[in-house]
Amino acid sequence: MVADGFTLGVEQWWSGGWRDRTVFVAAGGRLHAVGGRDTDADVELPGTLFPRLVDHHVHLGLIDPSALMAGGITAVTDLGWVPSESARLRDESGAPSSGLPEVSIVGALLTCPGGYPTQSGWAPPGAWVEVGDAADARVAVDAQVAVGASAIKFTMNSEAGPAPSDELAFAIVAAAHQAGLPAVVHAQGAGQARRAFRAGADRFAHTPFSERLDDDLIRSMADAGTEWISTLDIHGWGTPIGEFKLATDNLRRFADAGGRILYGTDLGNGPLRVGVNGRELLALAAAGLDRDTLVASIAGDRLTTAIGPRFAWAPGRPPADPAAAAHWLTTCRGLTVDSLTH
Repeated sequence: MVADGFTLGVEQWWSGGWRDRTVFVAAGGRLHAVGGRDTDADVELPGTLFPRLVDHHVHLGLIDPSALMAGGITAVTDLGWVPSESARLRDESGAPSSGLPEVSIVGALLTCPGGYPTQSGWAPPGAWVEVGDAADARVAVDAQVAVGASAIKFTMNSEAGPAPSDELAFAIVAAAHQAGLPAVVHAQGAGQARRAFRAGADRFAHTPFSERLDDDLIRSMADAGTEWISTLDIHGWGTPIGEFKLATDNLRRFADAGGRILYGTDLGNGPLRVGVNGRELLALAAAGLDRDTLVASIAGDRLTTAIGPRFAWAPGRPPADPAAAAHWLTTCRGLTVDSLTH
């Protein structure tokens, strides 16, 4: 273990933006910024440090989560699984000796009777809750809160069965907000993104990919602070299909309107790298994100003064070109504060 008082000099790091050399002191298993360029340190760490690199859309039950840290991902949100299983992984990730990234969960997906993902094949029984009315919605939300959900996810997928009515969608969102949690939606099928937005969804689990959204809707979403999780690479896994082109066009215009984009991969859905996905980041760069907006999508845009127990590290300094930066981010690996003595 790193002893309290140990100091680390970092060549460059990210805290809502790029920061030059900083000295951190270890205390309680975390690193705290205490000095600048001229401060001496016990150990110098070349390269670039990130307090966290987050995949905002994974399904841990479909992958080996122990491989994520080595691939550079230090935090994940599991966007739908059997609540007892995802909660177990969340609890395991909090153990001091855990090799897992920090895990947040939504618990089970909420849908209408017969709605997605009840017939999907990928989701096991228990990974969804079918709700019929506002009372059911409140009970279902309370059950996810009880297992420690950090958000509530519901589905509006008219391409894979019935989608919730407007009344039910409003009720699910209202129950989530009453519990103090954001509502995340899987919106798929013509008109579903508009309906989900009107119901008050705070975050889209995927960049809308079923149709080209009109500019007015995109501007309204951006102005309302709606967040989109990118998940572009699932549309072809490197061989783009029609949905990739639709999603990329929507995302480009959403970004141009000032919309907030979060890096996410839908990890577990097809041949995706367990770790930082270069194809996903390259797709974001190709959609017009500049380097720092691209980095913020995965590293966050908030100021940070305390880091740990996990962090990510990349050799060297970030290239200025967005596509080159996307490749560079794939060299990141997850570390812990205690590993600094090794």
